[in-house]
Amino acid sequence: MRRNSDETARSDLPPAAGSPPPSNERERTLAGLANVAAMAFLAARAVPGGFVVALAGGIPLARAAERHGARAGYAAAGASLIETMAVMGPARMGIPVPHAASAPALGALERRGAALLTLAVVGAAIRFAYYIVTSAFYVLVLVGLEAYTGTYEALRETFAFLPAGDRAALFVTAAFLGVWSLGAGLIQAWALRRGLRHWPEAGVELEDRETAAIDRPGLADPQAVVGTGIVAIAITLATTEPIVLALVAGWLVSVWLIVRASARSLAGGLALAAPLAVSTLAFGLVGGLGGELSLRRAGRVALLVLIAVWLRSAAGADGLRAISLRAVRRLRRLSTLALAAHVLGASAGVGSYGDSARRLGRRMRSARKRPVPLLSAALGWIADEAAGLPRASGREEGAARRRSATALIVATASLGVLVSAALVVSLTA
Repeated sequence: MRRNSDETARSDLPPAAGSPPPSNERERTLAGLANVAAMAFLAARAVPGGFVVALAGGIPLARAAERHGARAGYAAAGASLIETMAVMGPARMGIPVPHAASAPALGALERRGAALLTLAVVGAAIRFAYYIVTSAFYVLVLVGLEAYTGTYEALRETFAFLPAGDRAALFVTAAFLGVWSLGAGLIQAWALRRGLRHWPEAGVELEDRETAAIDRPGLADPQAVVGTGIVAIAITLATTEPIVLALVAGWLVSVWLIVRASARSLAGGLALAAPLAVSTLAFGLVGGLGGELSLRRAGRVALLVLIAVWLRSAAGADGLRAISLRAVRRLRRLSTLALAAHVLGASAGVGSYGDSARRLGRRMRSARKRPVPLLSAALGWIADEAAGLPRASGREEGAARRRSATALIVATASLGVLVSAALVVSLTA
């Protein structure tokens, strides 16, 4: 069943402050589809069967490309990722990105009547490129190539059939990522085709309504938070010198206190950082780097994750949306500016997200634990929730936030001076 494109998402929501209003029904339709996708990506990390829900989140983006072309589909995908990142932070984007990056391409191919295998191969290729880039960053920058290949050689003592050498380690990794991508591409192609062919007849609408506690406001000026966070991340990536990591850790404690970020955010950040830090430590120890260097690299990974979590907590969803919107506006060649402004003016915030995730959880638990019933449950949830996304309310920046901005800038400038002094001393020693 297919619905008419003129009966898709409508929204009376006002755009974010200073943003241009949607110029036509097509942009309002894409805004609605992007918001539905963002809500699904958010819910995917909170309910059983999260992978199926994330797959369902790609279906509205494929629908956008199927009805309006690949360019429009990627416009909606970009807007949905910005909204998702604003709500749950940059440290948790590993699941939504491959779905959002590949779904519009598959929707455009479905529009042309491509075969299912073609959809699977294209989706797998996009996923493979994403996995290669992220794996290369983790191996080359965070873990270290010597630790990774050393761990591979240690693994060969148990699995002697594996080929030997550093190049073989990278080749085996790439082969594994290729097989994984192909499997995920096949599943995604099947799910998207089924979702597009069973798209609900009811229109996807955004409702102009207020809700209580839509989102936690930012704790400091978002521009100062993002700027200082980027500086700290760059310093942390530059070296694993113990004195530098200690200074960054001290800076993180100070800025956490400056913005009065909650203990709950810290606990969530530690829970997110621990597996990555432990795996990095294991690679170093097994790969023969020694305890000291392995601990330094694990500590750096933990600091990077905690900085990203602090950034989300301090800036708030509205603040990250505002910064993202400002960045998008500078890309004047993109055709998504009005859409991004409209989508970022509608919030799938913490209040409505929690209630929506609980409703999805009930659907998923009541469905048979088979792919088709689970996907049908997720699609039914999308149809029900599409009309309930609230809009964000504007917030004025107070004197306390301006004082926090000044304190953040001073703390980060002090960090830069201390790091520079420490490096000079270590070089001249």
